Amino acid sequence: MLTALNDKGKIVSLINVPKDFVKQNLSSHYYCPVCEGPLILKAGKIRIPHFAHKRFAKCAFLTTEPESPRHLLGKKHLYQHYKRKGFDVYLEYYLPEIQQRPDLFVKKGDLTYAIEFQCSPLPRQRLEERNAGYQKLDILPIWILGTTPYKKRKNKIFELTDFQFSLSKHNPHSGLTLLSYLPEKKAFLQLSKMISLTSTKLLGVLQEVSLLNNKKPSLNMNDNAYDSQIWLNEKRTWLQHKVYYGNLQEDPFLKEVYTSGHNPFLLPEICGIPVPHAHFIYEPPIVWQFYLYLDCLHGLPVGQKLSLKWVNQKIFTRIKNGSIAIREFPLDLHNLYSWKMTISEYFSMLITIEYLSKIGEDLFVIEKKVEIPKNAEEAIMKENAVFQKDILHNLYSTNH
Repeated sequence: MLTALNDKGKIVSLINVPKDFVKQNLSSHYYCPVCEGPLILKAGKIRIPHFAHKRFAKCAFLTTEPESPRHLLGKKHLYQHYKRKGFDVYLEYYLPEIQQRPDLFVKKGDLTYAIEFQCSPLPRQRLEERNAGYQKLDILPIWILGTTPYKKRKNKIFELTDFQFSLSKHNPHSGLTLLSYLPEKKAFLQLSKMISLTSTKLLGVLQEVSLLNNKKPSLNMNDNAYDSQIWLNEKRTWLQHKVYYGNLQEDPFLKEVYTSGHNPFLLPEICGIPVPHAHFIYEPPIVWQFYLYLDCLHGLPVGQKLSLKWVNQKIFTRIKNGSIAIREFPLDLHNLYSWKMTISEYFSMLITIEYLSKIGEDLFVIEKKVEIPKNAEEAIMKENAVFQKDILHNLYSTNH
């Protein structure tokens, strides 16, 4: 903790205290603003000066994450950052109505924000509970990750944990976005325009902005994560790994591919197409698109009509029986986006590559029959023909 009550009941902050403050005040008494229990003033070579509860203390504040050196330093930096920007900032402000204490409580005009600097993984349920508490008081929660916004990185390819996905938020201009702050670099990192490759891997745009730079991370129109060759390579690599190391008895995707009479290496080229909001579905695009093809498009003749509502019902059946899992985003408070948008975007892609045409608000017609490749060479040729269409790249850009 960086704030405490002194003997007179006034808040004492350890932000910007002189180096000899701790030595001069070791004999002073400090108390927790939440439980009013005694606190210990500490300082060392690793941690910045801070207050700590005594051992075995019972306090609602102790239910949050331990105060790591990174957390303490990052919280201090962010406090100073928002102060410089002219905001009203309160450090570790306790909200008794909901028994929560955000790292920073910020006021800007008529708006109030709770800024949480989250350095350690937090269960989704706890994240949702804390957000719900802030919503009760009309406070907008802002979560900033205290580590890099990815688990692994290789050029445009990033791997995220489920916790990192849970702190991501949809932005009309930058798509799915994750913001983090690195105290040791004094820099914000923003990962945006994410396009799901698999359940954990994605393409994205990474930007770094110094804490001392007042500008927000901004994207140019040309900043685009999509790369058709990377996508195809990752799709094929994932499929090979799935076939070679997957368990036919335990893997529902492989089991369904084989029992339906298909060859995993000879799937239709419409299985595994990138769509902007594919991350709403936990399974990789090749999996849920194969299910959609199998349930809704397989064997349909040219001229056959079908409605998106009927297709969504088929997908919902898959969701209910566990074939498809939906990924939730706790920071999207108003739930403006959903998996139905993902399916709609996929149909837009099928129109783009001329398999469907739209003849009504919810009605489509088959323009080209989906045919199974006869061999690996034909499968690659069909895939390349789809991914060489420049309009696929353009459609992705406009959908963000």
